[in-house]
Amino acid sequence: MNIASQHELPTRDVVLPGACLACGGPIAARFTDHSAQGVCLACRTVTALGLERQVGGLTIAHLPGGLA
Repeated sequence: MNIASQHELPTRDVVLPGACLACGGPIAARFTDHSAQGVCLACRTVTALGLERQVGGLTIAHLPGGLA
């Protein structure tokens, strides 16, 4: 029995206006302790997101991905 699957991970949902690389639409992003995923509300493009701490705050970036 996997005990870890019975515990809910803390999540944060946020909308990032103008963040879609495909169409410039807003991205609905979900952040957990281990990952960040987003989907464009206009064109439905799915993207993996990355967070980086900087002196002035956080930077959210699209992670590279593609087909091999």
